[in-house]
Amino acid sequence: MNTHAPYRDDGPAGHLVVLGSGPQAEWEYAVQRLAAVAPLLLIDAEPPAWQQSLLDEARTANLMDPTQVLSTVQKFASTRPLVGALTFHPAQARTVDLIRRELTLPAPPTATIEATTLRHRTAQLLTAAGIDNSGALHADTYDQALEAAHQVGFPLVCKPASPWRRYAARQVRSLPELAEAFSAATAATWHGTGTVIEPQLDGIEATAYTADSPSGPRVVAISHATFDPQAEPALVPVEVVVDADDVCAPAVEDTASRALAALGHRSGPAQIRLRITSTGPRVISVATHLTDPLLGMLIEQVTGIDLISQAGHHARGRALPADERRLGASAVRFLQGPGSTALLPPNAATHPHITPYATLRPYPAERSVGPLHRSGHVLVSGTDYPQCTARLRSAAAEIRSARLSA
Repeated sequence: MNTHAPYRDDGPAGHLVVLGSGPQAEWEYAVQRLAAVAPLLLIDAEPPAWQQSLLDEARTANLMDPTQVLSTVQKFASTRPLVGALTFHPAQARTVDLIRRELTLPAPPTATIEATTLRHRTAQLLTAAGIDNSGALHADTYDQALEAAHQVGFPLVCKPASPWRRYAARQVRSLPELAEAFSAATAATWHGTGTVIEPQLDGIEATAYTADSPSGPRVVAISHATFDPQAEPALVPVEVVVDADDVCAPAVEDTASRALAALGHRSGPAQIRLRITSTGPRVISVATHLTDPLLGMLIEQVTGIDLISQAGHHARGRALPADERRLGASAVRFLQGPGSTALLPPNAATHPHITPYATLRPYPAERSVGPLHRSGHVLVSGTDYPQCTARLRSAAAEIRSARLSA
């Protein structure tokens, strides 16, 4: 018997297709929210485990094979109606678009999908619109990457033009490192899409999240990521903080809105990754969907805006008004490392409250994130960004101490 939350009967009946999921500690919140929007059909590489009670149906398919995924969904749709499709994995954006078009489901313009799934195309359109961006240059071969590197200069970032695997970007500080970075990026990009070379920008890392409003998409939250030095030259976040009263908001809002307009995004949640440099914000990438369910939870905690439910309703062709309130900050620190050494103390699952302000969420099994192995995360809340980061690091020290003394 299914135990998912009852969905809202405010439109045509049918299943909402969700492509892919992840660890319960990171994904449960999002699946719960989507199950309240419509009965869920999960398409994933493995049969459901913790997800089962939240789903109406599930099917397995190779998510790296869009044709197989489409065939799986079409077989289901031959006997039961569908109302929409979505994903949180950037690699699945094109597959979701294929499903939407083949089954006549609500969908954004194809040009917008192409503009945001090819990073160099994003840069070209933003440049044409006069919006400062990373200036990503496309390369299909190493010789082209070498030429682009000489134009960009070192240090630079080499990344897939359209990644099928997360955390595939590599920092490159000198010419001898370029060949390895190019090879890694090529292995992680969708066939035929190539790689991009862009400068490694200085400044504050920020991601702006937008929601619908009567005047179009507007920025409702900003997150700041700190990258893990253990992962270098890969770029893997170790801490992410969302502050309801982010001081960077005035610098980000206009650039984010203009970027979405230039790429043809008119409605639905989106996120814009930027660097706030000494000369102003520069756009690095744009996704016209949410890419991290855990961040959706942090954003709702400090703004009251449920972007996950908005994404579900938007996938059905409907709008969900934002019920906004702003209070404090929320943050996550991932417990990860380069080796197989245990990062959690014994019996961590039975002692979730590391400090009065921090909650530990261990994973039942480690998962790979770039070159690192992630075994859990810590969640904290506070009044602002500095207090959250202090509480994250205090909790990390407590976990380290408990592990070493065990």
